Amino acid sequence: MVPMGSNGAFFRRLRDSLAQGPVALMTVVEARGSTPRIAGARQFLSSAGESCGSVGGGITESRVMEVARETLADGRSRVFHADLRGNPDDMRDGVCGGTMTVWIAHLGRARMLATVESLAESLDSGRHVLLSTQCGGDLPLTIHDVDATALSDEESFVQVIDPAPALLIVGAGHIGRALARLASDLEFVVTVQDDRNEWLVKEAFPASCALDSSLHTALEGIRQWQSGRFATLVTRGFAQDVEALKVLRGVSDWEYIGLLGSKRRVARVLAGQEAWPAGVLHAPTGIEIGAETPMEIAVSIAAEMIQALRKERECAQRDATRGWHSQVARPSRDEVSES
Repeated sequence: MVPMGSNGAFFRRLRDSLAQGPVALMTVVEARGSTPRIAGARQFLSSAGESCGSVGGGITESRVMEVARETLADGRSRVFHADLRGNPDDMRDGVCGGTMTVWIAHLGRARMLATVESLAESLDSGRHVLLSTQCGGDLPLTIHDVDATALSDEESFVQVIDPAPALLIVGAGHIGRALARLASDLEFVVTVQDDRNEWLVKEAFPASCALDSSLHTALEGIRQWQSGRFATLVTRGFAQDVEALKVLRGVSDWEYIGLLGSKRRVARVLAGQEAWPAGVLHAPTGIEIGAETPMEIAVSIAAEMIQALRKERECAQRDATRGWHSQVARPSRDEVSES
C-alpha cells in the first residue's frame, strides 16, 4: 500500500493505475462522530492489486477493501456503511465512536482516464478543482467550474480538491536542507531560495525541489499557487530576515510564515515592522520539542506547518460539506451495511 500523500500525488497514481485497467475508487462521503477519516478521504484499488490512500485503516479499511475487490470483479459500484460505535455484539468495524459511509465506484479506463488526467494536471499546476463523485453511472467522476453554486445531480458527493501546499524555504543552509527533504516527503511543493549560489547544490536537495537565487523570482510561482502558501525563514543572519519579510509582503494570503531564531533575535527582526494578519507569523518558528540538530529543528517546523495546514483545511472541508449537503444522497446501488 502507498501512503495517502497529497491530492496531486494521489490522483497521479490513480491516473497511472487507470491507464493499465479498471480501478475501484473508495470515497468517504459521510462521517459522523469520532471517525478515523473525515468526509472526502479517498483510496483506490487497481486491477493489478495496487492500493493508494486510506479511508481509515484498521478493521474498517480491511472490510472496505473486500468490497472494493468485489466491485473490481463484477463492475458494480457499491455503498459501505460502517458503524464504529462499539456494539458489543458486533465489533467488526472498530470502536472509534462514530459512523461512516463510503462509496466504492468502478472506474473504467475508456471513460475515466481523460478526466483523471485533467484532474491531476490541474492539481500539479496549483489549481483548485471542483469534483463530483457518483457511486455508479457512466461517469463516476465529473469536473465542474470552481465557481459553480449549484449542481443538478442529487446523487453526487461534491468536493473542492486542493493542490499540495507550496513552501518557500529562505535559506539553503543545514536547516534549510533538512527541511527541504522532510517537506518534500510530506508532499509540499518546495522552492529553496538563497543568494549564495554555492549553497544551491542540486545534489543536496530532493529532485522535486526548485532552487532559486532570487527571492523575487521565487515568489512568482508562489503567487500563482491557489492552495496553501507557506514560507519559512532559516537564513544566515538578521539582515537577511528583515529583507525577506519585506519581500514576502508582496504576496497576499499566506497561510504560514515561520521565522527561525531566539526570542531576542525575533524581537529585533520584527521591531518597527507592520503586524502580520493573526495566525500567519510564527516567530520563533516550530513546536517546542527541545530540538538541537538541523533535522530535529526541521521536524519541529514541519509539525507546526502541518498543524496550520490541517486546521485550515478541516475547517474548509466541513464548510464545503455543509454547503453541498443537499447534493449528497445515497444512491440505489449495492449496499453493504456493517453495523
